[in-house]
Amino acid sequence: MNRIALLTLAVAAAMASTAALAQASSPQAAPAAAPAPHAMHGDRAMHGDHAGMHRGKSDRGARHGRGRGMQGLARLDANNDGRIARTELAGHGRMAERLGKDFAAIDANRDGYIVRAELRSWHERMRPQRMAARQKMFDQRFAAADLNRDGKLSRTEVAEKMPKLAARFAWMDDNRDGFLGRNELQPQRRR
Repeated sequence: MNRIALLTLAVAAAMASTAALAQASSPQAAPAAAPAPHAMHGDRAMHGDHAGMHRGKSDRGARHGRGRGMQGLARLDANNDGRIARTELAGHGRMAERLGKDFAAIDANRDGYIVRAELRSWHERMRPQRMAARQKMFDQRFAAADLNRDGKLSRTEVAEKMPKLAARFAWMDDNRDGFLGRNELQPQRRR
């Protein structure tokens, strides 16, 4: 074996034994079976610069817990006990504030903790309201962009009221009529 490989192995072994010794001597050491937080949450050091990149979400958003679903919420479980207490929400941003606001509704068994199953169930119960709110927002934006009230958007209307979509106008114009209708702009629903 060459010197570099031996030196690399020696350094790795020393680091592993130091970490194990520090964990064993710590009074608040995590259980040996618990995965390291970075293993559960896609740490950038472990996964490179693409950590959290999922379904077209930006890296910036992923680092702040947005677009990460349950993994983003798992970061709120400060003591890694598999549940989120109201006290663990303090000082963790907008997502934690929203959870705090709806905590009682999410905590179905009223034990003072939110677990993943309760959160999933709550999301399913709230789906019709979220879909209605999204549809209302879409309708308002479409109406605001439809300057001549003809029920479709021309290139000019899109450029003026929805400039981020202007560059993709031709791609989105499925029927190639030079206008974008509601069906062409409506977001695709997940199945």
